[in-house]
Formats: sequence, structure tokens, C-alpha cells
Amino acid sequence: MATHLSGAGRGPDPYADAIDWGAVWTARKMRHLAVPGFREGPGFFQQPANVERFFSRRSAPNPRFERQLALLRARPGNAVLDIGPGPGDLAIPLAAAGRRVVAVEPAGPMRELLARNAAAAGVEIEVVPSAWEDIGPADLGGPFDLVIASYSLSMVDIRAALEKMHAVCSGEVHLWWFLTPPPWGRVLEDLWPAVHGAAYHHEPMAGCLFNVLLQMGLYPAVEPEFTGGVHRYGTLDEAVDEFAHRVNRRDGTYDAVIREVVRRLFREEGDGTRVLDYPSWQAHLWWSARDQAVSGGSTLSTERPPIGGA
Repeated sequence: MATHLSGAGRGPDPYADAIDWGAVWTARKMRHLAVPGFREGPGFFQQPANVERFFSRRSAPNPRFERQLALLRARPGNAVLDIGPGPGDLAIPLAAAGRRVVAVEPAGPMRELLARNAAAAGVEIEVVPSAWEDIGPADLGGPFDLVIASYSLSMVDIRAALEKMHAVCSGEVHLWWFLTPPPWGRVLEDLWPAVHGAAYHHEPMAGCLFNVLLQMGLYPAVEPEFTGGVHRYGTLDEAVDEFAHRVNRRDGTYDAVIREVVRRLFREEGDGTRVLDYPSWQAHLWWSARDQAVSGGSTLSTERPPIGGA
């Protein structure tokens, strides 16, 4: 169920003396990036082996992406901006259904995987080889009916990033982000002190993002989704190998430590699959850029016409 807030008829700014949530996001993001031994997302995916490991073996169709595409309600002819498209989970089916898709992707190996997947699907996607922070709105060829950022909010200055998304959008902005720490983050909480001798700090979550938007005068619908309480990671060796990469250890080092943590946190099923029991949630936040301005706001309803339609 969506949460609705209205900016209609607002009096004095209710957040004038409140916490600066943009600064909170930045502080939490910087703390996350400062974790000893950590490689932040875009940097991590500059390594071809990491891209292949985490993305090339995905199975299709994936219910998560199908749900996202249904929520976007894009129409043929719509212009779509996908910020951080990864291997094209959303960009490729959108392009295949007749939308013009522009993808902003900073990591070279990820762009190569996206290009291969797009070619295999017989679709064309315009790729901008840049971080979102480093590109100007005039370079994107907008405005866009839909602006999407699905688990790609790696920006330190989130307010500036959101303002740019809003500015290039003539329809709706859709964000997906973690409402609670992801399941792999729970494992890293135990692994990081053992491997790096320091605590692991999570990224800022969707609650912080929501408050940033409120202080910008934007009033998003918020749709929480339970992403599961049971997370499978393959055999013990496969789980150890995956978390060895996530924890950024050198080849062959700390494998015994990682194996012990996986054994302790994961239960084993009859087929050898390792399972982490950990409830986790994500959030879908969206708003209509054509109905709201950063300096103000208006009532947002989920009873919306198709993008680009009356």
C-alpha cells in the first residue's frame, strides 16, 4: 500500500528547524565509504570478473523485474532515463517494447555487458559513459517521461542528484532502494571485523531518502515490499567464494574465517544449499515531476494516467 503525503495548503516550512536529512545521507554514505577495505559500487564494477560473477548468470524471467516494469506503466514512444542500468534488467525490456532508453552507466565492464545483452535482444540503448554526478542535464537529450534509479543511489550528495533527476523529468521519477539492510549486509557485519579488523557500516536507507525528498518539497508515494526472509546462496563453497569477493580479501586469505562465518550464519538444506534466514525489505518511491516542483508540492495520487497520456 502506498503512503501519500500532500503539500497542498502548506503553511510555514515544518522542517525549518529540523535535521538536515541531506547531510545525514552524506554522513552515512561517507561512513560507509570509509569502511577499511571497502570498494564502493561503481569502483567494484570496474572489475570485469565482478561484473560477470554477479550479473551474467541471472535467470529470466525474474519476478522482481517484472513487478518493476508493471509499476512503471511505460507506453510505446516514451523516453526513459535509466540511471545505473546494470546489465539492462529494466532498460532492455523497455527498449524492446518501443521506448527510447538512455542509460547512464559509469563502469566500463558493466557497459560492455549491457551492450552484449542489448545486442542479443536486438534492441538499441543510448549509453552515456558517466557517473550521474558528472553529467549535465543538457547532455542527456531529455526531457524524459520516466526517470529510473533502481538500486543505483551511490551518490554522496543525494539532494543534488535528486534535483537533477527531477529537472530532466516531464513525467515520473521512480526510485528503488533498501528499506532495511540487504541480506548480504548482515553477513558482512560479522565478516568485516574478522577480515579487516573494523566495523562494517551500512549505506543510508530509504527512510533517510524519504526525508530528503520531503525537505526538498517533494512528496513521494512510498511502497514497501518484503523481499523475503529466506535467502539462498548455493553450496558452502559457492557462498564462501561469493563473500570472499564481497569482503574484498586477497586470493586465498581468510577463507577459513569466511567459511566459519558462513557455517554459523547459514543453515544447510538437504541438497547442500546454504540458506540465510533474514527478513529484509525494499522501498519503491515515486512522484510526478509534472505535478510537483522542488520549491513546493501538490497532492500525489496513485490514480495516475499512463505516462505521456492524458
